[in-house]
Amino acid sequence: MKKALALVILIVAPSIIFAQGTIAVANGADSLVMERVPFLFVSVPAGGGMVQFLAAADGTPVKPLGTFRPDSDGGASFITTYNTLASYLAANPGWNACSAVGIAPITGRFNAGVVTVSPLVAGGNIEYVVIGWTGSSASLDDAIASGSAAIGESALYTGIATGNPTTTPPATPSLMSSSFLGLALAPVVVPEPSAFELAGLGAVMLAVLRRRG
Repeated sequence: MKKALALVILIVAPSIIFAQGTIAVANGADSLVMERVPFLFVSVPAGGGMVQFLAAADGTPVKPLGTFRPDSDGGASFITTYNTLASYLAANPGWNACSAVGIAPITGRFNAGVVTVSPLVAGGNIEYVVIGWTGSSASLDDAIASGSAAIGESALYTGIATGNPTTTPPATPSLMSSSFLGLALAPVVVPEPSAFELAGLGAVMLAVLRRRG
């Protein structure tokens, strides 16, 4: 009996560990990546920016990369909460990022190919967001550090089915384009230190100066 139970565990455990789902990460003509320029939004030109797909098992909590702030001229700015991808993922356990891909070969369009999301019940549901930035930076970190990139984060999409790659033959990957509604990128605003943070820094400096005196 014990041997039989151990055999079942050995058979089932790998299927749980390596369970995953597949999704074709690409947008369509009606869900373009747009960037804020003076007075309007326009499609990001081919070669003019990048996007990154992030996903987790459906129901996994997520804290946004930042927030959009409406401007007086009808546009918007993007206020970052996290200034590196690592800090963003650290704040969102269970979330994973695929490789960044450029806007190409058509203005406002991207195609990252088939992405495998795991750990996940085979062919299970996921939730996802897409982040993006303009310019030549190869990573989100570099884009934020540049101080010149427009950055943004899509809406959170939940309850998205995936293809089951464990069947024979593997199931067809689901299409992200069936749910994705587009992405807007805006100039970045890095939050300034709060009044309390500045007051605390002032107190520290005052203490240091007193010790020197």
